Amino acid sequence: MTNYLDLTNRLLRRLNEVEIQESDFLSARGIQATAKDAVLDTLREISERRTDWAFNAVQHEQVLGIGTEEYAWYDDFSTVDWQSFTIMKDTALNVNTRPLQLIQREEWYARAKATDYDSESTGRGVPEFVCATHGNGFAVTPSPDKAYTIQYRYYKAPTDLVNATDSTEIPSRFDYVIMAGALQHMGLFKEDNELVGVNQQKFEKGLSTMVSTLTASPEYFHSNVNMNGYIGRFSTQGIWTGY
Repeated sequence: MTNYLDLTNRLLRRLNEVEIQESDFLSARGIQATAKDAVLDTLREISERRTDWAFNAVQHEQVLGIGTEEYAWYDDFSTVDWQSFTIMKDTALNVNTRPLQLIQREEWYARAKATDYDSESTGRGVPEFVCATHGNGFAVTPSPDKAYTIQYRYYKAPTDLVNATDSTEIPSRFDYVIMAGALQHMGLFKEDNELVGVNQQKFEKGLSTMVSTLTASPEYFHSNVNMNGYIGRFSTQGIWTGY
């Protein structure tokens, strides 16, 4: 990954402008400050274009609390891969590795939430399903009766670069995409329509390459599952569609 200073100076060289020394980075003024802004705005645009960039993926393990069904996302959370939820093998708890099935929140409310809550601090068994909650998090059901460990993958919301040595999460081979976006911003600043037009095309083409290379490809499937004796189906997006 390339740091903020290197990206900014690369942009300045493309514009035949004076580069920034690391000691002067935070106090940059004029065209140098504008170049910093152009890089930062481009990084924001790339991050906002998709929420499932591979470079923002975090593999997370969490120990479930006995009798606790609902859990909050982390502060840097952006979105989650619902198909990644897995109960991890634990011989001491007599449980093997297996995926949790995704259901709609309303299905949990209608079929299991009251029973889970009534189990209080003892729980009901090994969780089999996961769903989004109305709050900022997820729920598992049945309510865990032991301290099982689950694993899931989520995508974090990137933080803005500030210091010269702060590095972007984007792989360096896509620096050219960042440059195209930043040059587009500089073209707008300079009122240079040709610079804007050429780099807008390069930026969009580069983004398309990034999407095909660095984002999750959804698997299209249907599966029947049994929840408390009811047979239901998942849609091609992995969402519970009912009975």
